[in-house]
Amino acid sequence: VPWGSLVATAMDPKGSRELQQLLPKLSKGQLARARDELAPHMHALSRHTFGNYLVSKLAPLAPMHAALAAAFRGRVVELLCHAQGSRVVQAYLAAAAPAEAESLVSELDGHVVECALDTHGSWGVCVAFRHTHAPFLVAQVAKHVAALCTQQHGVRVVQQLLHEAASAGMDISAAVGSLLEGELGYLAAHPFGNYAVQAALRHAAPSQRVAMLDALLPSTLALSGSKHGSNVAEMLLMLASVEQLEAVRRQIFGPPDTPVDLAELPQLRALMSSPFGNYVLQALLRKLKDGRRSAALQLVERHISDDNFGRAILAAASSAEGRAVGVFPSPSAGRRHSDHLSFPVDVSWDGMGCLGALCLSRGAHAAGGVRDGAARHVALRGLVCGTRSRERGV
Repeated sequence: VPWGSLVATAMDPKGSRELQQLLPKLSKGQLARARDELAPHMHALSRHTFGNYLVSKLAPLAPMHAALAAAFRGRVVELLCHAQGSRVVQAYLAAAAPAEAESLVSELDGHVVECALDTHGSWGVCVAFRHTHAPFLVAQVAKHVAALCTQQHGVRVVQQLLHEAASAGMDISAAVGSLLEGELGYLAAHPFGNYAVQAALRHAAPSQRVAMLDALLPSTLALSGSKHGSNVAEMLLMLASVEQLEAVRRQIFGPPDTPVDLAELPQLRALMSSPFGNYVLQALLRKLKDGRRSAALQLVERHISDDNFGRAILAAASSAEGRAVGVFPSPSAGRRHSDHLSFPVDVSWDGMGCLGALCLSRGAHAAGGVRDGAARHVALRGLVCGTRSRERGV
């Protein structure tokens, strides 16, 4: 152990790695000696490019907790908004006793929005709430939810807090109410806001969910035409009542048991031709009862052309029916919705799980994901299977 030069060694890339392996193996007496030598420099090391890794490694060690808490106290906001400092504070909050974690997190009171809009601070707020469930975090996010939802890092905080708070049985009605009172339709189609709307739909109390459905369902077709709005449109159909689904079905397919001319179904043609709307149409078909579904599929088949996604829609419907009767194994039951924004791509199995489709989906993600209509169009053209990648996170 390089006694007397631990700080200098921690600031060296090779030395930091060696200390990270060495210090956790020390005896209690040696660890106390290391703590005393490092304690006056913990704050500086937490912000250092290499030193922060050592401090993060020390966070789970109980003998280090008092020194770390003293180094962080009064500086939590500053550290959370720092690239290296945020990592260190998060590691400490995960290991600290509940009372000490709550004491440090209380320093965020009045600074939640500032941290939530910061690249590093947003992750810190999420971790702080996960380990403390501090009510003031929910209250301040609810107060500024509209502003947070339109920012990449802010919406991460909104989404995570709604999920975590609802899972813990906390009241999120204020946050959902702020969404309802704001520009809900605008947020539903927003590149970032749509994720907050989806989280609210999942976790809202039944009465507020009904209010959101009533507000958004009339805009289902408009939302279906955009990449981000179509995510919300699919969720609306998943949660809609039988009567609400019938209203949407009529807009697309016309009155039941009534002969219609193909030219009289512009909404159906638009959805079938849209690289995003066709997935909304697939979601609707999955929700329709047998008689309505059969009639709708016949109309889809009559509209198939080389310029739309009709064949993919029918293939997905056929696979779904096969899985329903146990003919095909389903590699995943429905869509894998991710609340965690660090996992941005959702792979949805609408077909049989063709290996080529999966490889294309993963290959596209490795190159940046299937991010535009043209790429998604090519993916569906090249494969009959309905496997797709859709960006879900931020």
